[in-house]
Amino acid sequence: MKLYTDNEIRAVRYYIGDVRNLPEDGFWNDPKAYCLLNALFFPEISAESSRIAEGKQLNPELLADVPRLAGLLKDLFSVFRKSASGRNYQTFRVERFRDYEQMRLAGKTISFTSTSCAGFLKAYQDRCGIALLKFQIPMHTPCIVMQDFFPEYAKPEEAEILLPPRMKLHFEDLSLSEQEQTILDADGNPPVCACSVTVQNDFLPDVLPCSDVPEGGNIAGIRVIKALQNHQSPNNQDVALYSLWKQHFLHEILKNHR
Repeated sequence: MKLYTDNEIRAVRYYIGDVRNLPEDGFWNDPKAYCLLNALFFPEISAESSRIAEGKQLNPELLADVPRLAGLLKDLFSVFRKSASGRNYQTFRVERFRDYEQMRLAGKTISFTSTSCAGFLKAYQDRCGIALLKFQIPMHTPCIVMQDFFPEYAKPEEAEILLPPRMKLHFEDLSLSEQEQTILDADGNPPVCACSVTVQNDFLPDVLPCSDVPEGGNIAGIRVIKALQNHQSPNNQDVALYSLWKQHFLHEILKNHR
């Protein structure tokens, strides 16, 4: 019996940037879609702003069709419900320091969190201000071990293990080794800190504001992203509407994810 549906496999392929043989349109042809997919989970527009400041292009096409976006995310979470680590892993992540601070304050993963069994990947040093995170992933943790998931893994050099949002985390500060201090960010600066992060097999809920689902929040998000990418300040009402929409949209996606 087949464990994963075709749509679930497609969703994971799309998330890791393997867009070969996917439909040729502005949504499915984006190998960097994870930049915006992850930004959706962060409050306000801090994540969108920081990624665009690093020179990354966020694809507003992802927000144009809400049912399609919801279907993609539901397929990803469905895979997490079916997948778990078969043993203990130690993995590594070069994290934006700003995102690390939010994650540590929340005590959980905020967005999908890519970690690597192959050490601190140079490909992810294109960030301004970095923290080096060493993850301890116990057996039975909900996650996607890409080398096990795919018969033919498109990016074997990344040896990726993907964690879902809202996983409870425990943090312990570490000293940077001499070698780790040579790992530089996009501005040529060494890491701000290093940290051991133990994943705990539990999910922490999000708090939803007491308000109605805002109409047109996804369209406001398109305007916000286009403004940021044109080096303009987005409209404050658009920012507020988009931020509130993100919370409600993700609440609907996450409420059935355990």
